[in-house]
Amino acid sequence: MKLSLPRRRTLPSIFACTLGFLLFNLSGCVLLPSEPPQSSQAEHSEAHNQAETPEAGVNQDLSIARAAEAHAKQASAREMNPNSPEDASISQGIAEAEAELALFELCQEVGNKLGSISVENCLGQQFVFNGGMSVMHRPLAIREFAPLPSREPLARVMLIGGIHGDEFSSVSIVFKWMDILEQHHSGIFHWLFVPVSNPDGLLGKQSQRQNSRGVDLNRNFPSRDWDELALAFWRDKTASNNRRYPGPSAGSEPEVVWLVEQIEKFQPDVIISVHAPYHLVDYDGPPEAPEKLGDLHLSKLGVFPGSLGNYAGIDLDVPVVTIELPYAGIMPSQEQISMMWTDLVAWLIEEQSGPDN
Repeated sequence: MKLSLPRRRTLPSIFACTLGFLLFNLSGCVLLPSEPPQSSQAEHSEAHNQAETPEAGVNQDLSIARAAEAHAKQASAREMNPNSPEDASISQGIAEAEAELALFELCQEVGNKLGSISVENCLGQQFVFNGGMSVMHRPLAIREFAPLPSREPLARVMLIGGIHGDEFSSVSIVFKWMDILEQHHSGIFHWLFVPVSNPDGLLGKQSQRQNSRGVDLNRNFPSRDWDELALAFWRDKTASNNRRYPGPSAGSEPEVVWLVEQIEKFQPDVIISVHAPYHLVDYDGPPEAPEKLGDLHLSKLGVFPGSLGNYAGIDLDVPVVTIELPYAGIMPSQEQISMMWTDLVAWLIEEQSGPDN
């Protein structure tokens, strides 16, 4: 579902009213005013006199009885057919209102955490919530730049930011690139953005690399070598460094499960993952890696059990470009942000226009 978010100052009241209305309809109740509406003395006297007559009392009793009978029939129908279109519509309305509020709260947190992203800018992205939740029940939001009717896209590109919650720049730069696409989306690629893939790690009181269960999400992907190597590698190569704990089992974390589902559903031709602070371009999978993006140059770091590059680049044969920004807490200059984007798109066009595509 694609949701258009109301402005910050109005959404909580809208949500409350909408949810209250839907819940009352769902239970078959009717909202009645706590006090009768004010009327003129003549109208009040006329209504009082009518209610005093026997005929009016009989009609009132019949109306109440018929209303009760109708309510009983509706309740019985709901029990017999809980998946009726009416109830499904009400349930959908509640789900949409809840998703709307969750995305609003996410943008509030992101805007208050990161100096380069405002709450208004985040809300303006019109994120979509498709059911994915973090451990702490924050929404995993996406934004899609779909193909245009005028052209067939060369490829599907998935761009992921913030797998490590303490790498602030890896989230902020994704917002900057979405702003560029908002102005210049030509339809040459079909884009799927996941700007905040580890919201709990980013938005906790103290930001951390791992998710809220202390798992490094970039060591938790279900690569083929996970069972054999992941925990042993963590113990032997990192001295059981808590920041690199791969989790109790492959794909144990809801954020990773959801990312894997998005990859399976979207079927990207290329995945771009943004990190910091190694100041380089890493690459896993076919075909040829980009030699540079802005002032970042290719320097392969190798693969690790449970990493996204291992899972998607090696196991799934989907090229994974890992952009390692120079600093985790400082954004690149506007010139570098633009140059990296220009070089990335040029490389994508070159690779996806080749004879094998």
